Amino acid sequence: MPHGLFDIFFSGKLADGADASMARHALARLFKTGEAEVERLFSGSSIRIKSRVDQETAVRYRTAFLKAGALVDIRPSEQTAKEQPASAAETGSAAGLSLLPPNTGSLEDCAVPVVPAEIGDISGIHLAPAGAELEESLPPSPPEIDTTGLSLTPAGTGSLEACQQRKQSVVLPDISDMTLEENER
Repeated sequence: MPHGLFDIFFSGKLADGADASMARHALARLFKTGEAEVERLFSGSSIRIKSRVDQETAVRYRTAFLKAGALVDIRPSEQTAKEQPASAAETGSAAGLSLLPPNTGSLEDCAVPVVPAEIGDISGIHLAPAGAELEESLPPSPPEIDTTGLSLTPAGTGSLEACQQRKQSVVLPDISDMTLEENER
């Protein structure tokens, strides 16, 4: 934003994904007023919230409204705009820059042009037909596992308890002579 003074307007627009009732509640907290008073801000017409504020204050308002889920328009103050010349050609400097209307313009206008990189000769490269195997190597042979020493028991015999490892029980020390002290508070 250029330096100068700005007016802050709100027309009831909400940020993408913002809940309307949550935004109203947050704005009521922000203005330290009831939600009925804040409801007037959501009339659909552009209402001036603050006038003739500096850039830092305007950014703080935009941030606070955005945290609440609402969008504000920041415009050059009408009095400041009358004081400034109409165009940059009249002043010979960039002081006559103006802001675009909200929700206009594109970041593509500011994009740096991309120069394509030069690619070497790829005339010898061909695409394989659909469904063709891209990997020409053979799959590895399965590992040789010796199972000659293994046997199966007949169905319905044996149990998992036979596989269970038994642990030796641990003898606990005698703590019968220990007492708890009560804490006094």
